[in-house]
Amino acid sequence: MYKILHTKHKRNIAYQYNKGKSSIGIIFLSGFKSDMYGSKAQYIFNWCKKNGIECTIFDYSGHGNSSEKFINCNLNTWIEDSIDVINNITSNPQIIIGSSMGAWIAIRVTQFMPKNILGLITIAAAPDFTEEIYKHILNKEQKKQLNKNGFLKIQSEYDKEGYLITKELIHSGNENLILNDSLYSIKCPIRLIHGKNDRDVSWKKSVQIFEKIKSQNAELILIKDGDHRLSNDNNLIAIINSVKSFISILNQ
Repeated sequence: MYKILHTKHKRNIAYQYNKGKSSIGIIFLSGFKSDMYGSKAQYIFNWCKKNGIECTIFDYSGHGNSSEKFINCNLNTWIEDSIDVINNITSNPQIIIGSSMGAWIAIRVTQFMPKNILGLITIAAAPDFTEEIYKHILNKEQKKQLNKNGFLKIQSEYDKEGYLITKELIHSGNENLILNDSLYSIKCPIRLIHGKNDRDVSWKKSVQIFEKIKSQNAELILIKDGDHRLSNDNNLIAIINSVKSFISILNQ
């Protein structure tokens, strides 16, 4: 079962929350077109419940059981959703975990509210993917269609109907690019987990983040046989091990 947060932006965000007994919370940010019922979100949430740790998972606007139409949402919308959930649902400083696009959002949230974030874990981080789509994936005809209609669909192995890409998504992505010089404000502990066999987002994206962050407590974890989903049992255990290491460090 899920609950609904009515945000100041007049959106209804579906979420699950475990209060736990810890002084540290964990919040998970899903990837593009994913929701809180994905395998990673549920695995982390159930592990936290079992171990008495505060945990929050939720659906972005236009995803899952939350309100709004996907076509009307963009990266800024989802950053706002994440901040609203942290401000209104969580009780403790957070370890923020982001998967794929969620890693990009998690980094931006950490930049916007560093006092709320104790640690950052990224999984198959996909920063600046909107720029990648526009510059390297869309052809001239597709760009023309996007600019004329405001949206188009591109093929995806994760959705047989294709991914809906909007002009506003590209524009909001350009407003939040991080693989330039905007990562030096990240000072909290960070773990970057990426699969070497990721065919969707190169593990070199995580290397780029690793090289640009200011935090000295940083680890880059490459999983040799890992794909983009990183959802098999061994992958999930690796993610939880990073969570455990953070909790151990922060409780010292």
